[in-house]
Amino acid sequence: MRTLLVVVFVSFASAQDPRASSVIPSVHVHGESTVAAQPDQAEIDIGVITQGATSQAAADLNAKQAATVVGELQTILPPASIKIINFSINPNYRYPKDGGTPVVLGYTANNTVRCVLSDVSLLRKVIEAATKAGASNVNRLSFTLKDEKPVRAEALGKAAEQARAGAEALASSLKLKLGRVLLVEEGQPLIISPARQIDLGKAQSTDTSPISPGNIEVHANVNVTYELISL
Repeated sequence: MRTLLVVVFVSFASAQDPRASSVIPSVHVHGESTVAAQPDQAEIDIGVITQGATSQAAADLNAKQAATVVGELQTILPPASIKIINFSINPNYRYPKDGGTPVVLGYTANNTVRCVLSDVSLLRKVIEAATKAGASNVNRLSFTLKDEKPVRAEALGKAAEQARAGAEALASSLKLKLGRVLLVEEGQPLIISPARQIDLGKAQSTDTSPISPGNIEVHANVNVTYELISL
């Protein structure tokens, strides 16, 4: 867990009391906090690529190969966590050196199978199973939190605590004390997930150690305006 305070802007300013017409002395502070959490969910896109002399041949072969991959994955994961999200067929051209009309040599079909893993320890097993069933590549791998609300709330709470600590220090140096909270503004939360690259060739090696996802960092920041009161 990592927490920090960055006072970007601290001012001894005036704020308008919404319940009165008088001007109130106030201080505006900024607090930040970053909380690290272990991912408990992974999402992976597995590519299936096939080629054929015709578009239909490429599509048929791809459908068969994708079904084999999905069937193998269903021995590890619940069927509801596996779905096909993308399919495309593109011609393969040969371009003459003299700049003439390109010739179609065949077709390439691409299919993407997306899996959501509620247990990240199964990741290597899923990749190995997909590879043995004929998968061609891993298009995307991301680690997430099933519920990021508690971590975000913790980060916001710590940011607010740090903001108040800064306001109290400033008020004390001015021989004043803090009064009411006049305004609270939450900055846009930032969630940083660890990036991972997967090599399908290595998935077939004898290394059976789990893939370490690292930590997800949830960053929060707040701006708080406090009333200043004489001691």
